Amino acid sequence: MAHSAEQIAAELRQRIDSGELQPGDRLPTMDAITEQYSVSRQTARNALNILKNEGLVIYRGGASGTTVRQRPTERMIRSRGMERDNLGYYSGANVQHWRLVEGTRTEVVQEPVPADIARYLGIEPGTFVTARKRLNGDPEVPEHRQLTDSYLHPAAVEAVPVIAGNSGLGGIYDRIEEWAEQPIAWEEEVTAAIPSPDEATALLLPPGVPLLRIIRTSTVKVDGRPLVVEVNDIRMSAELFSVRYPMTRKGAARWPVQPASADFYTS
Repeated sequence: MAHSAEQIAAELRQRIDSGELQPGDRLPTMDAITEQYSVSRQTARNALNILKNEGLVIYRGGASGTTVRQRPTERMIRSRGMERDNLGYYSGANVQHWRLVEGTRTEVVQEPVPADIARYLGIEPGTFVTARKRLNGDPEVPEHRQLTDSYLHPAAVEAVPVIAGNSGLGGIYDRIEEWAEQPIAWEEEVTAAIPSPDEATALLLPPGVPLLRIIRTSTVKVDGRPLVVEVNDIRMSAELFSVRYPMTRKGAARWPVQPASADFYTS
């Protein structure tokens, strides 16, 4: 029975997951896979590419061939919550020292708003908006970095034009709160995404590593109605970072609880 690339990749993946193949170990060559499984070189190549695209192996060429990739065993937990220092607001004490990655700067552009961001802003997809884009990171740990794209609601830019340029001390959040004369309310949604080639390059991501994506909305009330004035699209390596938060007890889950009256698995 002929093996498919997926079946070959599954066998090799199991050897990696079980620890039989350790980080740095070389995988069988395409010739060895071709002979062992009686498949074409293209099928062997496809099998190795499957593992490469999953981030399990890396191809270095030459005598090194394809080897098991060393993957992080721990993730940095990204604490969430808005805090403040002499520079203004920042999200999470463990990134307070992060700055623009050397050689980069904040870019302010006018571009069509992506459809998913438009939903939060309550505007039509493709509407041209002001976006502030930057690449932040830990000056001491090169691979610890994040992309942050800040999309501004046109009404906020019209009311506070300075946020579309040099927003001054404290940045756009201070200018928005000065205009609204009230504190911004923030909310975050955590999701995942496949990186684009440009995102993978900026974040130094190996093939197969997804993005951890945090979408933060900034809301104030204008004429008594809530307005999402900014959406912050934050992306980082899902292999290097995670988000942790406490689960709160709500409603009938508050202690002490009432005895259960039905079996969840048979109801």
